[in-house]
Amino acid sequence: MTRLTVALACVLLGGCALGRSPMATTWVLDPVAMRAPSEGRPEGGVLSVERVRVPDWLDRTQFAARGQDGRIEFDEQARWGEPLGRGLQRVMTENLASLLTDRRVMAAPVPPRHAIAVRLTLDFVEAARQSAGDLRVEVRWELQAADGTPLQRGYSTSRIAAAKPGAAGTVAALNEALFKLATELSEVVRGVASM
Repeated sequence: MTRLTVALACVLLGGCALGRSPMATTWVLDPVAMRAPSEGRPEGGVLSVERVRVPDWLDRTQFAARGQDGRIEFDEQARWGEPLGRGLQRVMTENLASLLTDRRVMAAPVPPRHAIAVRLTLDFVEAARQSAGDLRVEVRWELQAADGTPLQRGYSTSRIAAAKPGAAGTVAALNEALFKLATELSEVVRGVASM
């Protein structure tokens, strides 16, 4: 029994002496635009940012990147602090709210006491770092009337050069791409509202 105890202690201490595996870092997305303090209630109806869809290969806790030849590579050391779809919805809602000061922008589900004027659906096709190091975002979007009638559809793409390596660069580039998308969509919403 003593030899077994000594052998077990040696194995455990040997593992500790070799060092620890790197700790995973947790990241969340942040809106680029900050909501300006509003003077009174916005006059326009509510823009509801509906639940965001992402491909299954992106819908995981680990960061995903495109490798060469169509491979998907996962970074076990960089993890999302919330489901990616929920983070994309939250940041798009905040960015749009800061850009559309004439209306209330809310993430779905919107409480029944608020009258929805327009719904925005976002279906991300791509939102990952590419093998060349840049970040590519592709999203199908649709604006719908409150009853679900389509008002306008589009497909937006952007490529952002990551200013930093690794996960920090990926998060910063994705934040920038989401603001660019929100800026584009805010103009579309204004055009639909004036119809």
